[in-house]
Amino acid sequence: MINKWLFIWLICFSAQSQIKGLVTDAQGKPLPFVNVFVENTYNATTTNESGRYELPVTTPGEYTVVYQLLGYKTRKIKTSAKRFPHTVDAGLEEELVKIQEITVGGNDNPANRIIRNAIGARQSNTQKTGSYEADFYSRGIFRITNAPARILGQRIDMFDDYLDENRSGILYLSETVSRIVYRQPDQLRETIVASKVSGNDNGYSFNNAASVNFDFYQNYVPLRVNTISPIGSNAFSYYRYQLEGSFFDDYDQLIHQIKVTPRREEEPAFSGYVYIADGQWSLYGLELSIDGKQIQTPALDSLNLTQQFTYNNQTQVWAKSSQILDFKAEILGLKFDGRFTYVYSGYVFEPVITPQTFTAEVLKFEKGSNKKSDDYWDGLRPVPLTTEEITDYEKKDALQKKKE
Repeated sequence: MINKWLFIWLICFSAQSQIKGLVTDAQGKPLPFVNVFVENTYNATTTNESGRYELPVTTPGEYTVVYQLLGYKTRKIKTSAKRFPHTVDAGLEEELVKIQEITVGGNDNPANRIIRNAIGARQSNTQKTGSYEADFYSRGIFRITNAPARILGQRIDMFDDYLDENRSGILYLSETVSRIVYRQPDQLRETIVASKVSGNDNGYSFNNAASVNFDFYQNYVPLRVNTISPIGSNAFSYYRYQLEGSFFDDYDQLIHQIKVTPRREEEPAFSGYVYIADGQWSLYGLELSIDGKQIQTPALDSLNLTQQFTYNNQTQVWAKSSQILDFKAEILGLKFDGRFTYVYSGYVFEPVITPQTFTAEVLKFEKGSNKKSDDYWDGLRPVPLTTEEITDYEKKDALQKKKE
C-alpha cells in the first residue's frame, strides 16, 4: 500500500514539476515552436502552436531560461523557482538582420564563402555530435479539410465520426516518448517508453526517431528520394546562395542568414534559409521547403522543414533541439495537412557503447508503453497539448468507449 501511494505521489509531483508559460511577440501574439531551455544544459522543449511551453524542472532553485526562435532576438530570463509549477512568460522581439562588411576576394559572393567554410567544417562539426544518447519526443497530427461526400460517385463515410459540419477534422493524432542511442554514420537504436494514439488505447504510434534522422551535415537528407543538403559536398552544383544579413546571438557569436535556391526546379533540392554560426561554421538553424514533384511524390503539395539548434557554452556544441515538419497533400480531391513536432533533449555525448548496443533490434517497445495513464503523460509530455488536440483525445476516447 505504501508503494502504491508513493507511486501516485511521484506521478502527481512530476506532473507539477515544471517551469511553464506563454511566449509572445511584440504585439502579444503567441509564438509557436520557440526553443526553450535551461542555459548551458540540454534540458529543452519547444512551444506548441499556441505559444505555450512546459520545461521539465524538478529541483527548486535559480534558473536562467533561454528563449530562441529563428527571426527573433534570443532572450534570457533569470528566475527563482521556489515551488512548482512555476510560471515564466516571455515576449520576443524580431531580430534586426544587417548586412555585415565581409571581405572577400575578387567578385566572390560572400554567401558562397560562408557556405564553403560550412562545407569545410562539416566533418569537425559532425564529430562533435557523432555519438550520443538523448531523450526524444514526437507528436504527429493529420487533418482533412472540406472532405467531399462522394468521390467518383461513391459515398465517403469512413471519416464521418471525426468530421465537423464543414467535413473537416483530425484523422490521426499520436505521441511517442523514447530514448535513443546514435553513432555515425547511420546506427540508431530506439526504445519506446510511451506511445499514445488518439481513439485507440491499444495503439502504437508510428512516430519514431530513425525515420526523421535528418542530418544536414551529411550529403543527403533521406526524404522520398535522397535530397541534397545545402551544405553537402556537391551543394554548389544544385544551389545558388545569397547572404540576406547577419546578427549577433546572446553569446556574441555572429550568425549569417543565407537564402538557398535550387538551380533547377525539377531536382531534389530545398528552398529557404540556412543560418550559419561564424567561426565554428556550425548550423544555427534551418527553414527549408520542397514540393512533391522534386521528391517524386506528386500528391504532396509542399513539405516545410525547420530545425533549431541550441548552444551549450560549457561543451561549446550546437545540438539539434527541435525539428518541425509541416505538409500539405491532395489525393482524389481529399485535402490533407499535418505536422510532426520533434524535441531532442537530455543529450549525453560520447556515451559508453558496447558490442551489444547496436544489434539487429533497432526499435524496441517497453512493456506497457501503450498503456500509460493520462497522469503519466501529463508529467512526461514536454510540449503541452493545444485545445484542438485535447478535444480530439476526449472525443475519440468517448467514441471508442461507445463502440466497445
